[in-house]
Amino acid sequence: MDVLAHYLEIEWQAPGVARRVEVSTYPIEIEISPDGRLSAEISIFRDFAPWVGLQLAGALAGVEPCTINAENERLPWLQVSDGKDRTWWIPETGWSKAGNKHVSEMHRSFGSFSVELGPRQKLVLDAVALELDRAHAQEYLDDFTDELVWLAIGRPSGALGEVGSDNSRDLLDALKGFTDAASRVLEHPAREIREVTGVVATARVRPNSETFRAVMRRPGARSYPGRTAQESADIPENRYLRGLVEHCRRLARSLTRSSAHHQAHLAARATREKSRAANLLAVERVEVDPEIFDNQLSDMRKRLDAIATWAGSSVAPEPGERQYRFTVGKEFKGDGGAAKEFFYRNPDRDDRYDEREGINFSVARLPEDLHDLVIAASRFDKDIRLDLMGNAVITTFRTVNGKLGRRATFTHISNALPHSPVLVRRETARSRYERNGWHRPIGRTEREEYRLEANTALTRAGHFAKRVEGSAIVSSELNVVANSLDQQDAAWEHLRVVSSSKFPLGTRFFQAPIYAAALAAYHKVSELEKRTGLSGDVLHRLGRINTLHASALYERWCLIKIIGILMQDFGFKPDGGWVQHLVSSISQAGQPNDAGFSLSFTRVHPSMTARFDVEPKLANGRRPDFRLRFTVGGGPVLKSDDDERGWGRRVPNVREVTRPQSGLVMDAKFRTRWKPDELPSMLRLLVDTKKYGQDGDRVFILQPAKAAIAHRTSPLGWGRDCDYGQQHPTGHAHGNIQLAADPIFGAASLTNLRRLIALQLQQVFPEPEVEEVRDGNGDGDNGRWSNTTENCRSNSTFCITCGEAHEPADVKPDRTERGNRKWYYSCTRCGTGTMQTRCFGCGTFLHKNGLQMTYHLTVADQISNVVCFDCGAGF
Repeated sequence: MDVLAHYLEIEWQAPGVARRVEVSTYPIEIEISPDGRLSAEISIFRDFAPWVGLQLAGALAGVEPCTINAENERLPWLQVSDGKDRTWWIPETGWSKAGNKHVSEMHRSFGSFSVELGPRQKLVLDAVALELDRAHAQEYLDDFTDELVWLAIGRPSGALGEVGSDNSRDLLDALKGFTDAASRVLEHPAREIREVTGVVATARVRPNSETFRAVMRRPGARSYPGRTAQESADIPENRYLRGLVEHCRRLARSLTRSSAHHQAHLAARATREKSRAANLLAVERVEVDPEIFDNQLSDMRKRLDAIATWAGSSVAPEPGERQYRFTVGKEFKGDGGAAKEFFYRNPDRDDRYDEREGINFSVARLPEDLHDLVIAASRFDKDIRLDLMGNAVITTFRTVNGKLGRRATFTHISNALPHSPVLVRRETARSRYERNGWHRPIGRTEREEYRLEANTALTRAGHFAKRVEGSAIVSSELNVVANSLDQQDAAWEHLRVVSSSKFPLGTRFFQAPIYAAALAAYHKVSELEKRTGLSGDVLHRLGRINTLHASALYERWCLIKIIGILMQDFGFKPDGGWVQHLVSSISQAGQPNDAGFSLSFTRVHPSMTARFDVEPKLANGRRPDFRLRFTVGGGPVLKSDDDERGWGRRVPNVREVTRPQSGLVMDAKFRTRWKPDELPSMLRLLVDTKKYGQDGDRVFILQPAKAAIAHRTSPLGWGRDCDYGQQHPTGHAHGNIQLAADPIFGAASLTNLRRLIALQLQQVFPEPEVEEVRDGNGDGDNGRWSNTTENCRSNSTFCITCGEAHEPADVKPDRTERGNRKWYYSCTRCGTGTMQTRCFGCGTFLHKNGLQMTYHLTVADQISNVVCFDCGAGF
């Protein structure tokens, strides 16, 4: 591409003349539409206004850009130099005498600006207003840097793992050793005697050329300049040692800051867990959100109304029509390619009649569009009744298993009227809630669930508090070391010793004990730096990242948060050299989308790998921000028995079910506020136009704005901020979550990201293997046993709260009311309990993760009841 765009911060000297130009670390992404038009999104900030600067090359090298305004006038751009042999085109605006600067008009109002780049090319700049100031942008940068440094020195041992006994402690000890060794050199620094020219008494003067010239000017003076000796500490060895002191001081300061940041983060998590536990234990009555209750109630009514207003109902009645009343069952899976049918039961027919006739079940065949509407309504009410006016042909048939069935094929329907007992109960409940101020008392089962989750929260709070203590010790001691190195650097400055990174040619570092000890101590620090990935100029390169491009900075911040959750919460270990690879990729300022890279993570128990792709290139050439994929080593294939009973109360036939190996695509969109329908439109653009989910991947937007969900459906705590695609028929395939570095909500919003990654993890976890255990009573030779129990034989899952592996003893198998397998998982470390079950309608795996980590849709007034994301069954 011949166009490169960056944000510029310009300090003006005179009209059209820049005194200083700071270029954003990252370029502005420019997209090319299918018709060749260029477009880019730029941001309007609250308290500072960086310029948009263009660099033109290739065929556009000689072009002078101009803005086309609403009156179709051409407004030329101004060319400025950044002092590094680079020139930039910026919009030319009037000179403000009061502010002694040009004012960037483009960053004072949002909208679209058309920039003409010669006769054949245009660039459209879409300005988006951000409620962002410079301090807020700096929070993202500081949080990003501190998190990266801490992840580099930490040990990936789970969210509740120890801190203070890993690389941070080793680095602290090494820095202490260097500080002590360097201080001993400073107490007795090597010096060299140099001959200099100084003023001395006449009787003691050692003449040189300056002496003779002074005597000629002032004969008989009492003092003259002459040769004299002077001691100086500014020697190559001391200059190199000061360079080492400065390097270790920067490292200690960075570690101190990141350690304090991590300590505050842990303390905030401990406080939140304690507060959550106290709130859970104090619950006697729960509040029912009327908005969500009414949204769910409205969804039920829409499905029933769709049946009542079915287009075929408007036809004229035919002669001989009669009324048919029946209760709708599950879909009937007949021969492949056959018309859609469902089981039904006629409440007016005596079951003894079917027994005499040998009929095992009954199915109804409706017009296909009406069939789909009825099945959609039956998913929230398995006892829905249907009253039809029309004509039907009644026949019998036999299945491949030899069972005799009745088939009612409707040839004409003039009226369809559904009746839903669930809707009646929900409307009755709504009246009761309205009378009680939208509150209800909790039951015994709910109270027990709250108590168990509160105990888990208290356990986690205790672990976090313990980690805070260890982190506080490390942070305090690192601060002492950093202060000592500050004093040493000031002492070298007082001795007028400059800093140098060039190793001296002399032998003092090998022959002088104090210098040799300082060099050896530094080598220990250097070895640990290499181990952690912070060696070389990593910290310096991180320090060069600026805040001018807030959207790109937010993407990098999201990047490090995803890595942090993989390492600290889910116990994944990155491949070696990941820090250098990451820093080299994110600190370069080249063309957008040229810095794509991948990181690999592994877990030993259970055996899993995670591949994290940054700006991966899809088959259609598009590049989302992130893609995360998990692979389980040796996971078993999931199977289920055939279920065929009566009119389909069981899952009819769940054949081989394997965990999908799709990934999770995440795209960061930095907005502090969204216009109506802008967020859903952005998601539709990513899914339908850019096809980010083309390989079966889930597609989610990461964005920092609170309360961005306009139509709320979930009563859980994240309902206003997140959409996990929980509403049927989305099926968790796409959505958006709130993720921000805000001091008040930022740490809490990380739970939204953990929940999203946990969603992906639980979809790839294999089902445990079960074994039957017989108690030995009975006739074993004849296959008769008095008691048989089921246990977990092997398992490949871990706790989605703390990353602790589930041992077989932590996993308990059970059966649902319909005979489907379900599993209870308990964590021995943090006490978190989860349950994996099957949808009673379609057999899809569902996970109940408690109040904090559940991502499925739940019932508005009974949040422990989840709704199937695949078929919508529930309520």
